[in-house]
Amino acid sequence: MGQWPLSSNRDYAAFLMAQFEARSCLDAAFRRQPPAMIEAPPAQTSLIAHDLGELGFAAPTVSRDFSLDDPYAALGAAWAISGSSLGNRTLLVRRRKAGLSGAERFLSDSCLPSYFRELLSVLARPHRPEELAAAVTGAEAAFNIFEEAFAQPHMEAAA
Repeated sequence: MGQWPLSSNRDYAAFLMAQFEARSCLDAAFRRQPPAMIEAPPAQTSLIAHDLGELGFAAPTVSRDFSLDDPYAALGAAWAISGSSLGNRTLLVRRRKAGLSGAERFLSDSCLPSYFRELLSVLARPHRPEELAAAVTGAEAAFNIFEEAFAQPHMEAAA
């Protein structure tokens, strides 16, 4: 997503729609299965929906079901979703360099980067091999959710 075209509000809205879809699935999964040793990542879908509204777009309807089968899979998914927030500042700078502003709640939010720092201390603790394997599986599942969201038809117009 680092090369994602954010040079227009239409492209940015498509980006936000994919983010909304993926994060909605993951937020629902975290409500059913929280991560081991830490709370679920802060939800950002309301920020994304507000940004979409500011751009004149509605948040997409998400009907997809996704689940995480254990707390360590949820821990891996939490790592994937919170680590992805580190690129948001770069995307915000790129938008501003392109002369675009507004609809920045999602990109400028500091809750998820703070959560990521806390999560790193949890991940630094010793874990059993089966816990690590489940965390890797959960991280891969989270990445797949994002890949699928960005492969949706509305994304083709922005790519």
